[in-house]
Amino acid sequence: MIQMSKLKIRKHFLKQRDEISLKERVLLSSRINSNLLKQEEFIIAKNIASFKNFRNEPMLTQAENKFYFYPKITDLELSFHSDEKGFKSNRYGIQEPIEKINIALHKIDIFLVPLISFNKDLYRIGFGGGYYDRTLKHLLEKDSRPKFWGIGYDFQLSKSNFQSKFDVRLDKVISDKKIYVSKI
Repeated sequence: MIQMSKLKIRKHFLKQRDEISLKERVLLSSRINSNLLKQEEFIIAKNIASFKNFRNEPMLTQAENKFYFYPKITDLELSFHSDEKGFKSNRYGIQEPIEKINIALHKIDIFLVPLISFNKDLYRIGFGGGYYDRTLKHLLEKDSRPKFWGIGYDFQLSKSNFQSKFDVRLDKVISDKKIYVSKI
């Protein structure tokens, strides 16, 4: 396994992602959405934590008969809110819901988590703020916890062993080419 710093990996894969065309992003996003909608756990889920795409992230569509909640940075963690009142840009330029009332995290069935890169052990690299890891870590201690699914392009798979003790392992990564499932 190749060892690279998260900073180098982030820079490399962010550059790759930033270079894809809108046409290619639409095509790959369509494949990701198709793969997501075929997942049995997703079909039966009701409450979905999703995200608004940022810097060429996949464009996720909303499936029928589901309630969607989107992240808002609150202190050092994320809270999740409905999109009923629309979105506004936060200090990083990321679209956050305007809605003030949030859902209790344990009521979410599946967290769809954005990523810049992931590895075969299903650890992810994001923008480096640690917001998702800190938020999801609280849920690991629950007997019945939500699913954590990464959403990304297949070209974002890294051969590097970059995880640390602070990182939360994903249960799956849904890409445009395949579904990666945690072996643990």
